Amino acid sequence: MTVESILIGVMLILIQLFALPIIRRTPFEEQKILSLSGGVAIAYVFVYILPTMHEEQDQLGGDLALDSELYFLGLIGLLVYYSVYKIAKTKHNQHRSTNTSYIVQISFFAFYTFMISYIVFASDVKTVEALFYGVAVGLHFIGISYHIGHGNQTVHRQYGRFILATTTLIGAIAGTIGPSTGLFVDSLIAFSSGAMIFNVISKELPEEDYAHLPTFLIASLLFSVSLLTLKAIFQW
Repeated sequence: MTVESILIGVMLILIQLFALPIIRRTPFEEQKILSLSGGVAIAYVFVYILPTMHEEQDQLGGDLALDSELYFLGLIGLLVYYSVYKIAKTKHNQHRSTNTSYIVQISFFAFYTFMISYIVFASDVKTVEALFYGVAVGLHFIGISYHIGHGNQTVHRQYGRFILATTTLIGAIAGTIGPSTGLFVDSLIAFSSGAMIFNVISKELPEEDYAHLPTFLIASLLFSVSLLTLKAIFQW
């Protein structure tokens, strides 16, 4: 475990605990912060996550390799989290209490934060890569925690944020002592990539009435160009 990984872990846990106050007390407008989060997250998915999954698929060998297993797991991840979102929000389940819908979402997002945290610590990123990894995942967690907690602030403040912080910590510990390569880690990357694509597109792309378009575009393009440049220089 590197110092950078420890700092990222502490940062992610603090974000899970204080995402709502962080956004509300920032000197910037709330819509700019969320647009910044969405811009960086969508760039991170297309410039870092998808190429990583492609590399892992290329390395997956053996007689059973079909050249698309990890992409299929990514699709499953997207479908699972889309289904959870629809089940929690559907009007056909109005007999369910708001707390019940929140519990359904927080349970699946707790597993999601576990996966992301495991991958961060299993990869044990260093120096400049750790900085960009931490910024992208941190902003992503801010956006996710905000959208989960915004409509259920009392429950989120009392229980939900601690659940997310705990699963983030558990994922960090498991990633430190668990395998860092192999089919298990590849599967986590693929499944969480599909889930991340859905979460970013459905929750973090700013809605028309609640978006600061210049912030979103600048964040997305600037992060993409910076990441592509650094990948070329450092051979990430």
